[in-house]
Parts: sequence; structure tokens; C-alpha cells
Amino acid sequence: MPDFMNVATLTKQVNNNLPPKRFLSGFFQVETLKTVNAELDTVEGTHVLAPFKREGAKRTVTKRSGYTKRPFHCYEIALERPTDAFDVLKAQPGEPAVLVDPMDANQRQSYILGNDTADLSNRINRTIEMICSKALFEGGYEILDEEGKKIDSISFDVKATHKITKSGNSIWTGDGADIIGDLSDLDTVVSEDSGLAVADKIFGAAAWKAARANEKFMKDFDRIHVTGNSMDLGGGVNSNGAKLVGYHNGSRIWVYNDTYTVNKAKTSFVPKDKVLAIGEGLAAKLYFGCVGNVKDGWFRAERFAKTIYDEDEEIQKLIMKSRPLAVLQQPDGIAWAKVVNL
Repeated sequence: MPDFMNVATLTKQVNNNLPPKRFLSGFFQVETLKTVNAELDTVEGTHVLAPFKREGAKRTVTKRSGYTKRPFHCYEIALERPTDAFDVLKAQPGEPAVLVDPMDANQRQSYILGNDTADLSNRINRTIEMICSKALFEGGYEILDEEGKKIDSISFDVKATHKITKSGNSIWTGDGADIIGDLSDLDTVVSEDSGLAVADKIFGAAAWKAARANEKFMKDFDRIHVTGNSMDLGGGVNSNGAKLVGYHNGSRIWVYNDTYTVNKAKTSFVPKDKVLAIGEGLAAKLYFGCVGNVKDGWFRAERFAKTIYDEDEEIQKLIMKSRPLAVLQQPDGIAWAKVVNL
């Protein structure tokens, strides 16, 4: 019989509940806030030159530009998982099969708490990845309640020139497809407007399938990237679940197929018909508003969790809260193209 009072045994349930991937949110820098409201800057490249001055002339007066201050609110995610006496007396899904000496109620309660903690944390992480996906691939996202009704919407005003849609014969499965030219257009618009060089391109599943079937593109595509004395090979999967399939025109090419589910409908974090270009050093922040309550206090943290016992309902409740806010501070630093018809 396993020792369920052992720390390793208790945390095993958490470790075995694999978390969602965090590839897209990895492009955002994490910062916790002391409040639930904040005024944050979005950045627009100005590319203004510094003029020379004549000898004896006055200095050139310059004004700060390229920054727009906007108010944002960190909306709360607040999850609750009840556990009653019946739950701890019956075998739970995934419970280790121990026929000779099964779990007693106290041991099962520890098992349930470990699984529930991981499950609620995973749900929050998946929502964080979803809003980061929407920010990058759509230029904004909606804040929805548990019934799917809109509470608020956040837009980062990505320019129309950064949203390319291929149509007719020019789609990547068409006879007139120019994949290399389309990717170059993404590089150009990001570089011209933000001053950033595109370092990463993320392909949706259908876009990557079309690219692989294009002989001209594949001849220009590299699986090996040599820099100085090092050599990188494409085809590896990074710790955040994305697959580095190779390199093209100095950019890393990624495929990322993780999903999320809403009302039993499965959706890819990366739209299958799109390609996203991201500038190196993109200014993007993943903020977390302070969490907690009046009784326990407020915490500058990514999330807050506690268990309470409701004497009236005679159940134990695990509560977990978070206030994530994905902010694309440099909307000119990304561009995307819709390249196939689904």
C-alpha cells in the first residue's frame, strides 16, 4: 500500500496530470501587479531620425512619441471544486487499483485534493494560453463569462496591413501560390512598422500541410541552421509543446497543435489556416492582477488557492483564483496571413 502521507506520493497526482502547453504565452513577459486596474503603454515605432545642427545653433527639441497610455482591467477567474463525503468514500477516476488494501477516506481525500489542484490550475493555464493566442492571431480577445456571454472586449488595434488574406488562385493550395513571397511580405511589414526583425513564424496545421506540398518552398526551406560554431536541427519538440520543424529566411518555423475545448467543441490555439510572424524582442506582457479576498488578504501573485469547509452544505471546497491580462504592447511587431480555405 502506498504511503499517502509521503510528500512524493501526494504530489504524484499533480505531476501525472499533465498541464496544457504554454508556447504562445511564452512570447509574453510575466509581471504581477499590486492592483486589479492598470494604465499600460502600447508602443508604436516612429523611426524618426536625429537631425544634425549648425554650429552655434540651438539644440533640437524632441517630444516623446510612439506611446499610447490605455486603461486595462484584470478580470478574475474564480473556480470552485466541491468535495462531499460521498466523493471520499467511493473510488475516483484514475485512482490506483489496490485490491488488498484499498484507500480509506483520509487517503482518498488527499488523492482528490492533489488531482483537483492540478485540474483547476490546468484550466486557468489553458485560458491564459487562449487569450495569448487571440491577442497574437486576432489582435484582441473577448472576456466571456461561464455562459459564454461577453463581459468586455480588448483590442490592440493591429493595422489592416498586418492582416493578410489570400484568396482565389493565390491561396497556398492554388496554382498561383507564392509562399516565399507571402512570407517575405510578413517580414517586410513587421520590419518597416516596428523596426523588429521577424525571428519566429508559427504555422497552423493546414498552412503547414500546404507549405510542405509546395516544391518551390521546400527547396528554400532548411532543417539545419548554422550560427557561428553551433548547429541547430529542426524537428525537435520544445518543453512548451511546439515543434521546431526548421528554418526559412532566418526565421524559426514552428508548428503547434495543442487545443482547448468550449462546449465540447475543440479549437486549436493556432488557427489552422493562418501563419503568424513575430518580431524578435516583441513588447508583450502577461500581467496578473492581485488576487485574494478581504479575510485572507491580497496577494501579488499569478494565482491564489485555498480550501474551506462549508458547514451548512457539509462539503469541502477548493477555491482557485487568478486575474490574467495579456497585453500586446507592440501591435506592429506581429503580422499574420490567412493562407488556405478550410
